[in-house]
Amino acid sequence: MTSTPAQLAVVGAGPAGLAAAGEAGAAGVRVVLIEERPALGGRAMLVPGARGLTEGLMRDLRAVEVWRHSAVWDICRRTLMVLRADRVECVTADAVVLATGARETLLPFPGWTLRGVTTLEGGWEAVRAGRLGAGPAIVAGGADAAMLANRLQERGLPVTLIAPERPAALVAAAGYAAGTIAAALGAGDVESVETRDGARYPCAMLCVESPRCPATGLARRAGCPVVYEGRLGGFVPRYDPLLMLHGPAPRLFVAGDASGLDAPRAAAESGRLAARAALAALGLLPDADEKIADARRRLRAASIPLHARAREALMAGAAPDEVVDAWDGDPATVVCPCEGVSVADLRDALDEGAQTPDDVRRLTGCTGGDCAGRRCELALLRWLSGARATPIGRLAPAPPHAPLHPVPVSAIVLPASADA
Repeated sequence: MTSTPAQLAVVGAGPAGLAAAGEAGAAGVRVVLIEERPALGGRAMLVPGARGLTEGLMRDLRAVEVWRHSAVWDICRRTLMVLRADRVECVTADAVVLATGARETLLPFPGWTLRGVTTLEGGWEAVRAGRLGAGPAIVAGGADAAMLANRLQERGLPVTLIAPERPAALVAAAGYAAGTIAAALGAGDVESVETRDGARYPCAMLCVESPRCPATGLARRAGCPVVYEGRLGGFVPRYDPLLMLHGPAPRLFVAGDASGLDAPRAAAESGRLAARAALAALGLLPDADEKIADARRRLRAASIPLHARAREALMAGAAPDEVVDAWDGDPATVVCPCEGVSVADLRDALDEGAQTPDDVRRLTGCTGGDCAGRRCELALLRWLSGARATPIGRLAPAPPHAPLHPVPVSAIVLPASADA
C-alpha cells in the first residue's frame, strides 16, 4: 500500500470537482483529483448545454494530478483509501472536497433485479462504453428518457419510449407507447416488459428514469450528520456557509450535487466556493474574504432559485420541513438484491419491533450487502417512512460500512514472499 500526500484532494470529476481542482491548481496548490469512471465530466457530459461547461473546466486541470478509474472506498479523517489499478493507495490531504455527485436509484418493482434493467444513467454508460446488444430496448420516463431513446435510435438499436405522454424531444423514428412500466419479465435476463394496462413489449434492455439523490456515503463515513431536504434531492450532509462539513474532522468540504441537486453551472460554482474556502482554511488564499464573497455571489446567481433558498437555509442551520415520503410494493417484491430481502420481510421486521433503518438491517440484512445500500437504501427509508407514518427526516441513515466499493482481496493482501 502506497501513500500520496496532497494539499487538496478532490473526490469526483463532475462540474463541481473539476471547478474545485482547477481553482486550487491555478493557485499553485498540489491537488489530486480522483474519479471512479474512466472519463471525466460526470452526468453533465450528458446534459444539453452542460457539455461545453464541463469541457471548459477540463482545460483548467493542467496543474492537477488526475486519477481516473479510481474508486474511493473509505475515508478516515482526511485520509482517503483508493482502489487504483487493482491496488490500494492512500491519499492523505490537508483538505478534502467531496464532489461525489448524485446517483439515480431504481425504486423496486417486479423484475427490477433482472440483468438488463438499469437507470437512465446506466443506459448512458452503456452507450459510452459501446455495450449495446442487438435486441430491442425500452426506455421509460419523460424528456430525459427521450434523449436516451434518441441516442439509442441513432446507434441503430430498435427502441420504444414508454411514457404517459409523448415528449416533444422524441425523434419520429423512435417507437412510442403510452403507459407506465408495471413489471419486467424474464429468466435471469429481461425479455419483455409489461405496462399497467397489461400490454407487453419485447425487451433486451430496459432503462427506467429514476429519482436522483445526493451521494452522501463518504460524508457519512467521515461522521457528518445528514438531514432530509426534498428540494435538494433527499438526504444531504450538514455544512456551513463555506460548504465545510459538520463532523469530527476539520477541513472536509462538500460541493456539487452531493450537497444538494442544482443546475450544472451551480455545481461548478459550489466547487469554486469549496476550493476557495479550503485554501483560506490552509492560509493559502490572498484576499480570502473578498474571493469567498465573490464565489458565494456566483453560486447564488447560477442556482435554481428554489434550490438556492433551500441551500441557504441549510447553511444557516434551519430545520427542513418534515414530510412522510411513502413507497410500498407487492409483498414479493425484492427490496435488497444483495440479501434477498422482500417487502414481506420488511413488514415482518416491523411486526418484530423494528423502528429504525438500523433495526431493519439487524433483523433482515437490508442495506448490509455488498453494495453497502446503494441500491436499496432509498427504497427502505421511503417504505419505513410510509409504514410508520414517520417523517423521513427522522429516519436518517446510519453511516455505511466500508468498503463503499468492492475491493478485491488481492488488492489488500500482500503477496507471499519467495522464502515462505
